[in-house]
Amino acid sequence: MIARFKIRRLKQVDSTSHAAFRWAQRGAPSGTVIVADYQTRGHGKFGRKWVAPRGKNLLFSVLLRPNFKAVKAPLLTQVACRVVAGVLEREFRLQTTFKRPNDVLVRGRKISGVLVEAKGRSNGDLDCLVIGIGLNVNARPEELVPGATSLIEETGKKQSRPKLLRKFLAGLKRNLKGFG
Repeated sequence: MIARFKIRRLKQVDSTSHAAFRWAQRGAPSGTVIVADYQTRGHGKFGRKWVAPRGKNLLFSVLLRPNFKAVKAPLLTQVACRVVAGVLEREFRLQTTFKRPNDVLVRGRKISGVLVEAKGRSNGDLDCLVIGIGLNVNARPEELVPGATSLIEETGKKQSRPKLLRKFLAGLKRNLKGFG
């Protein structure tokens, strides 16, 4: 599904998912990744606003051009949540849980959200699919919404967003191999 990733870094964007769909309309290939330092209209499930201070969290979306029916798209939310949880558990020894359908929690507080959105064709095939992930990385408690946490809060150390991105993308690639 993904031969390789092509990362496009942006200082500011309305939403990494919206930007990924715009790139898709221009013919961007599967594996195009939009990463932003800040989103003016970041959103989660049901259009809920995703709040993230500028330059502190990991905000990215991955464009896929899958070869399966739209009915399978919701399964990718679970796959992406498991990838996020796996990185947090392996790299930082954090215990994670899930709040259905798309949140990853540490000690009962939200650290990450995943949003999968798709554009389909009339025959039920997918034209493209976008996996959007927001991870609270270096935001302090006063910068987070109530009930949220971040890696810096959980580990006591500032974390590298580019390094985390590489780990998440490697995990996605592994977990999407043969999907469909």
